[in-house]
Amino acid sequence: MSSFQKQKLFRKLLVITLLPTFLILLLAVYFGTRSSEQLASQQLTIVVFAGLATLAYLIFAWLSIRKLTTRIDFVRQSSSNLLDGKLLENIHVNGQDEITAIASSLDMLGSDLKNKSAFADQLKNGNLEASYNPLHADDHLGNSLLSIKENLLSVKEEDRKRNWTTDALARFVEVLRSDKKLRDLCHDITKNMVQLLHANQGAIFIIQQENSGKAVLEMQACYAFSRTKHFSKTVVPGEGLIGQTFLEKQTVYLKEVPENFIRITSGLGDANPKHILIVPLKMGDDVVGIVELASFQPFEKYEIAFVEKIGESVAHNILSFQTTESTRRLLEESQQQAEHMRAQEEELRQNQEELQATQEEISRKYNELFRQLTELNYQSRFDQLKSITSTKRRNIEYYFDIIRNQIITFAENKMVIDAAKEFTGSFHKISTTYPDEVWNKMRESVSRYYRDEFIPRLQDNIDQAESIDYFIPANETALVLQYHYISNNPNPTGEKSSLNEARDGSAYSRVHAQYHPVMRSFLEKFGYYDIFLIDHNTGHIVYSVFKEVDYATSLLSDIYSNTNFARVVKEAIDSSNKKFVRLIDFEPYAPSYQAPASFIACPIFDGDEKVGILVFQMPINKINQILTGDNKWKADGLGQTGETFLVGSDFKLRSVARELVEDKAHYLTMLKDSGYHEMAIRQVDKMNTSILVERIKIDAVTRALEGKSGTAIEKNTYGDEALVAYSPLSIPDVQWVVLSTMREEEASQRINELRNR
Repeated sequence: MSSFQKQKLFRKLLVITLLPTFLILLLAVYFGTRSSEQLASQQLTIVVFAGLATLAYLIFAWLSIRKLTTRIDFVRQSSSNLLDGKLLENIHVNGQDEITAIASSLDMLGSDLKNKSAFADQLKNGNLEASYNPLHADDHLGNSLLSIKENLLSVKEEDRKRNWTTDALARFVEVLRSDKKLRDLCHDITKNMVQLLHANQGAIFIIQQENSGKAVLEMQACYAFSRTKHFSKTVVPGEGLIGQTFLEKQTVYLKEVPENFIRITSGLGDANPKHILIVPLKMGDDVVGIVELASFQPFEKYEIAFVEKIGESVAHNILSFQTTESTRRLLEESQQQAEHMRAQEEELRQNQEELQATQEEISRKYNELFRQLTELNYQSRFDQLKSITSTKRRNIEYYFDIIRNQIITFAENKMVIDAAKEFTGSFHKISTTYPDEVWNKMRESVSRYYRDEFIPRLQDNIDQAESIDYFIPANETALVLQYHYISNNPNPTGEKSSLNEARDGSAYSRVHAQYHPVMRSFLEKFGYYDIFLIDHNTGHIVYSVFKEVDYATSLLSDIYSNTNFARVVKEAIDSSNKKFVRLIDFEPYAPSYQAPASFIACPIFDGDEKVGILVFQMPINKINQILTGDNKWKADGLGQTGETFLVGSDFKLRSVARELVEDKAHYLTMLKDSGYHEMAIRQVDKMNTSILVERIKIDAVTRALEGKSGTAIEKNTYGDEALVAYSPLSIPDVQWVVLSTMREEEASQRINELRNR
């Protein structure tokens, strides 16, 4: 406050305080200078004067105090509005005292909160280019908003790279599915790589055998500046960078290319590229070719990793193509031999007695030929099934590696760390003090949800469900949250995640409104079934995207403490390793209506302090998409009866059966004929999944569980002869195997038709 304001306030207080004193002194002097007779004669005048003076003083004091209290009340109301989150246009009080200074400070605070709110709204709406300048270096809230913006930008960039990789994989799936000649396939691969990586030139070399038997790398395709280059080139293994890369089987990335190493020409001239990427096309330890890419711009690490990853699939396709070509040539030669033998047989009929011995020899060779053809056909089919099995195995292992890296990265994200702390803190501050009528209303609402929604759906999949009282949470906090976010949620079952805020005025709901849209977007983008945040001290599920009936319960002490979900969470709670990640196998899970559920969990650390547990419920649909080729078995080379599936150590499926997808009624009939329990068949019918139901008890599964890979011909679970390729999966924490099968009848169809002719 200025000295002038202090002097003015002092004068006001002095007048109000000293005026009555002055009047009393004045009356005292007056009484002291008058005789008793004079006082008695002027008594009425004195009383009137004293009364008027007192009245004037009271009016003056009342007006001064009323003005002061009015201004104080205005400042109090403005402060209360700011506390309630109401951002007023301005807060102005006339005067030059402390109240005016307080009002000015409140006005500045309101303006700054409006700027922060507008900046936060821009971030919420996805405008990450929005700007905001903190008031000063100690503006914690402003700096926190800027930190959130930086984190969102980082997440956006990671999403861009991840989406780029996903789109690129999808693009090459279509390229590799095409039925073309080897040179045309190599051209399409080179063209797409150059365009996708924004390179300027690319080429593919494939290992070939010359007539002399010497192996050379022959250029199959060259593409540059959106034009196909038509010229040939061969490289001997060990010659130059390409030949050396073939021998060393390692990627070479040159960032400083020597002059005249390679020239990129166009109608405007030529230039020396700055960056050369040479990647071997490997299948296991065998190199079948080389990809060379040249660019004026550097290649990013994720682009190099993508080229190496897709190179494995390209190598498999090239080997598959070469095998198919070899089989086709042998079949054509066999057909020609068969035709030639039939011509000889017709000629020999004219002189049967003389040529009986020759005819018997031809018959023997004829049978031997078909025996060899059958073996060759089996080998070709086995090679095809092994290639498919190997590809699916790599894709599944790669996908689970992505999930493990995703959950670690997500747990390290500052937003997730803050969310874990804020959800846990606000969870334990949920008010449970309500009048009896409110408690009765909430309990009745939750009970009605269990009675009308949850229990009927659960009973479709099990023999006998527990009573409603068994499932209703005993914990009052859990009951309050299930009321606000499940039973009183206006969205239907299966869409409870659409509610961002319960509007109950609690700190928990404000935290939920802040973080839930981001968590839900992450879940929908990557296809997870659910995402959970767990209090590592009490085991309470303090947050769930999908909001099933385990929401807000404790996995350490409540009814779900013996589930696979609880077991994997307890391991994460007990671990002090910041990089700890644990995947747990599928088991029926009651909150998901007894559907198979698998979970992956890791701890959340803020520095060295553990602040919670992050859990993903595994995306069954994504796993099925990889194994079924998005339900395109024929396009994957599995014909009319083939399929690829996962089996666990209990010999039960961990992925969907093809027959269930294509002919559900027939599949259910086969299960019934095979002796499966009626409840299991009904569960498959209701949930449209064969996971944890169908049992694949064949020798191929046993050998794969022992860590072996190979092929076999054996009867499947329905008694049909089938060709099988099997291999173990290298996925931490679970023992799964992958099998690709095709019925022998379909695999030998062409050979049998030729034999019958």
